[in-house]
Order: sequence, then C-alpha cells, then structure tokens
Amino acid sequence: MRQALKDRTLDKDPVLNARVDTVMDAVGAAAAAIDSRFARSSWSAILIDDFGLGAAAFPGAVILVDAKFVRRLQLNDDELALIFSHEAAHVLAGHAAAKLAFMADFVGKDKLPTARAALVEFFAKDSYVAVFQPEARQQEREADRVGAAIFLASAYDVPKALGLFDKLAKLETPEVGQAGDTHDAALVRKQIIAGVIAELRRDQVRRGLQPR
Repeated sequence: MRQALKDRTLDKDPVLNARVDTVMDAVGAAAAAIDSRFARSSWSAILIDDFGLGAAAFPGAVILVDAKFVRRLQLNDDELALIFSHEAAHVLAGHAAAKLAFMADFVGKDKLPTARAALVEFFAKDSYVAVFQPEARQQEREADRVGAAIFLASAYDVPKALGLFDKLAKLETPEVGQAGDTHDAALVRKQIIAGVIAELRRDQVRRGLQPR
C-alpha cells in the first residue's frame, strides 16, 4: 500500500510522522492487550497528504491518516490516540475486511488497494447507501465503544482526547447523521464514549484494579 501511494500522497513531515508512529505504537499495544489475536501484529499508521477522509482502517493492522485533517484540527497526541483506537477497533471487529470485500465487489478488485480513488468511487455509488450504509452506521457505533476500551488501555489523557469531538462538531453539516453519513453527531459520540470509559473505570475499581 505504501508503494501504491508513495509517488504523490505520502506526507514527508518527519515530526508529524514521528508523532503518528509513537501514538500508533501505543494504540497497537493496547489493541493487542485487549485482543490476543493481534499480539504479533505490526500496526502501522500511514500519513497521507490529503486523503479526503480523517482516517480509515484496512486489514493487516493498517490505518491511513489524512495529514491535512490532522493539521486543520491541530490534533494533539491524545486526540490522535482516540482516532487510532476507533480505527483499530474496526480492524479487531472485522469491519475493515468487510468494507474492503464490499468495495471489491462494487468497485472492482483490479482497483484495490488504491486508497483514495477507490474509496471516493465506492462512497459515491448508490449501492453503498442502499446496501452497506445501514450496516456501516452500526459498525461505527461498535467501533466507538470498542475503541473507547482500546483508548483507555493506551493510557492517553481522556479529557484532552474528548476535545476532538468539540472540534468535529464545528465542522458538521446538516447531513451528519442522515442517510449519507455513517457517524452519529460528534457531541453524541463524545457523550457515548465518555460513558463507556467511565463504566470501564468503575469496573476496574470493582475488580480492585487501579483505574487508568
């Protein structure tokens, strides 16, 4: 996938790439601690100049990250960790493989994995909204909940991370949460994820563990 994108889209900023790698290492370790199937996985976050999406997960523990999105929202490491945890949850739950298979059927296997071109064509197809979009919305909700557990295990700062949703809320349009979008509104997601993390911490206390 790196080779397919190398010529025109990989972001070369060494500082941002180092930040992304550090956060991905922590999130990958947290994901492995939660799901032993990924104990030997080598997670990678590939920073793209202008991906067109904030981030997207692919099978093989690969996450594509939009550098323009990171810079526009001035994301801190805690917010990056929350995003990576959400995307890692898609991989753990098998959503990434399911989406790629669906793309292969409706876009064409010969075009995969060419990242943005395939994704743009995929999301533009009526078949996506009619067939895959309802399932995708449920997958996003599941990824928020599983991602909250991964994030908590990564030991990044919760309040700083949840600030991500205040930033996202400012970018929302009336279409958010409607037929063309798979995510719930940002502030709804913030409340749900905060609630999941709070419940996980209460469970840690009940089991005599030091809450993160």
